[in-house]
Amino acid sequence: MPSVKHDAKADGILDAKHNGNDDGAPGSKASPANGSGEKSDAISNGNPNDTSDASNNAKSNAKPERDCVLCGCCLELCPLFAATSREEFSPRAKALLSGPSKFSAATLDDKAVAKLAGLCLACGKCEALCPQGVSVPRLLARLRAEHPDFRQWLWRQWITRLQPHWALAARGAALVPDMLAPAGLGLALKGLRGLRPGNGLRAWLTITKFPVEAFRQQYGERPVALFDGCVGSGPRQAWADTARHLLRGLGANRVEAGFSCCGSTLGVAGLPQDQLRARRANVEAWRKADRPLLVTYCATCRKGLAEYVGAGIFADHEEEALWTASVAPLSGLLLDATARAGRGAPAAVGWHRPCHADAADADFLLLQSLLGARLRSPARANCCGFGGILQLGAPELSAQVGAACWGGLDAALGFSAVPEVVSGYVLSGCSGCVMQLGATAPAGARAGHWLEIIRQA
Repeated sequence: MPSVKHDAKADGILDAKHNGNDDGAPGSKASPANGSGEKSDAISNGNPNDTSDASNNAKSNAKPERDCVLCGCCLELCPLFAATSREEFSPRAKALLSGPSKFSAATLDDKAVAKLAGLCLACGKCEALCPQGVSVPRLLARLRAEHPDFRQWLWRQWITRLQPHWALAARGAALVPDMLAPAGLGLALKGLRGLRPGNGLRAWLTITKFPVEAFRQQYGERPVALFDGCVGSGPRQAWADTARHLLRGLGANRVEAGFSCCGSTLGVAGLPQDQLRARRANVEAWRKADRPLLVTYCATCRKGLAEYVGAGIFADHEEEALWTASVAPLSGLLLDATARAGRGAPAAVGWHRPCHADAADADFLLLQSLLGARLRSPARANCCGFGGILQLGAPELSAQVGAACWGGLDAALGFSAVPEVVSGYVLSGCSGCVMQLGATAPAGARAGHWLEIIRQA
């Protein structure tokens, strides 16, 4: 097992400190953030210049926060703790790091706090098991905002400024030999290489019947807009093309809208102001498109869009409720479709369930109905290890979790035992997972988005 350099200061507990300004540059301090990672005095009710009572609305809609009681229930599902057995990486240690009032806290310097706050995958598995309902990713988003470092600055540039150039960056990454990759960026470059245009899986599944009548009965002529997200609108535009092909097959009244990043990854990175700007821009684009059905094909985007509720960015509760009812996974619209596998279809297909999948995992249900016994899934869904800024600060941890994930997939598929019969062929429904699975795949294994196997014929 790869080792992680131990920092003695990481054994203490934080009494959070503040320094600097809020521009997100290395060593600067962000403005105070509320429980959802938002800057509480910068939220508006649909009007960027109106901050009168939006903060109160957001607080009233948020779930009340409770303190961690150190019960350890979270340890059962934490992928980072499972990979390292290091208590300081566990959710309850992070809950203590964020300073619940009932515990006295030893003081760590800002560098140590920023380092530990960055060592979380933000998968949210711990919250599902916590009897107190503590959301460690939300706590750490606030802590990261209060103790920014270089990783956040780099992540902000990558998401907010360089995103339009990801396709070009993916091509460039393929030209960089592993030995010349900058320290700490090797895993990220591998994931980026896998996203370069033309490097996806070959399509072999043809939809033979679309559930047109069921779609029409539920949505009629309501406009439908695709939310492509950062990857679908960039290096993997082939996903967007296939998604639009599927909507045409349904007879959807499709409209285009100028959406930006969903903001989810910015929030967990501790960049609440950038997250807020992305959220406002997307809500405004939705309004301009006449509030259409908002269809996604990335699990993290769907979760990120659903979390707009309670952030105080809608005109009123009615508009907020309409937004909630509008966010839908593309796969959920296709559940009654039928398909035919063509030549070259693998004998077995692995399924990776993203940590941010919806409760029903509509993507899996669709693939299960289309592929039948060909589809295989691990008994226990493992985190891929992507983790956003964790990958920048601790790529060795990200790789450890990724290796454990592939171990579970191998157990379901058996590709390492009989590679001449079964290939390591894995699908997922999250852009981040596709990147990470590609970066950490063992020799001979491949991973891609489920949209990649759909023929557009």
